[in-house]
Amino acid sequence: MVKKCIATSLNEALLFLKDGEVTIVSGGTDVMVQRRNVAGELPLHDKNVLYLKNVKELYYIKEDGDGLHIGAETSMSDIIADKRVPKILRECLEEIASVNIRNSATLAGNIANASPAGDSIVIDNLLDAKLKLSSVRGSRFVDAKDFVIGVRKTILEKDELIEEIVFPRRDYNHLYWKKVGSRKADSIAKLSFAAAYKLNKNKIEKMRIVFGSVSIKPAQNKSLEDEFIGLSVDELKAKIPYFVDSYRQVISPIDDQRSTKKYREIVAMNLLREFLENIK
Repeated sequence: MVKKCIATSLNEALLFLKDGEVTIVSGGTDVMVQRRNVAGELPLHDKNVLYLKNVKELYYIKEDGDGLHIGAETSMSDIIADKRVPKILRECLEEIASVNIRNSATLAGNIANASPAGDSIVIDNLLDAKLKLSSVRGSRFVDAKDFVIGVRKTILEKDELIEEIVFPRRDYNHLYWKKVGSRKADSIAKLSFAAAYKLNKNKIEKMRIVFGSVSIKPAQNKSLEDEFIGLSVDELKAKIPYFVDSYRQVISPIDDQRSTKKYREIVAMNLLREFLENIK
């Protein structure tokens, strides 16, 4: 028999999690679709269910010396409305689903869903976000880029939940985000591209480049990013063909109902080339 817990505190939620496999429902905008039943019937849950919407401890956006902390139950709409949140993350969330969905959906839920087409995880990786994972055993911090390990698969243990997302302070002076979909919003990405860099006295000091929907998790290559460091703008422009060819080896797009492998490869490399050509 499936048990349910409508938790009102973080401690209550963690105690329920320790007793076995549990489906965690936050905003429910992904889970309710994945578990949908015939019209008029309750969702098909085969595990115990933990509802987190009443855990007020997980609703917050706050700053401290470590950076910006976003509680797991903070809605996307509230994140978008907060000017302390990096602009590139707010722009990304504005392109996810509809306003009504964003009023319920959470950043933590979008991350935990671990979809290859998940939009926000691309920006989390770009900004070096960390996830606080908590259980009755304690808490641990992991890099967002290490959280997803496969399609709908994460490193989250059975007794853990995402408590918060932390965005450390970064001094990039240029940010870029592009989502390619059937519509401007309310559309699952065919692919996405995000980049951040710091330019100082005509030289690249820092570079981050992340592709979404072209692999089982966001595609990024630290070694290639390091190759940008120290290049002047002119030197970078001369190496654009090299970087495009190199990043073509980083991505591994597939054919699916939204697009084709070839389309994704061509568009991804076009976005990279356009981004690099416009650095100045």
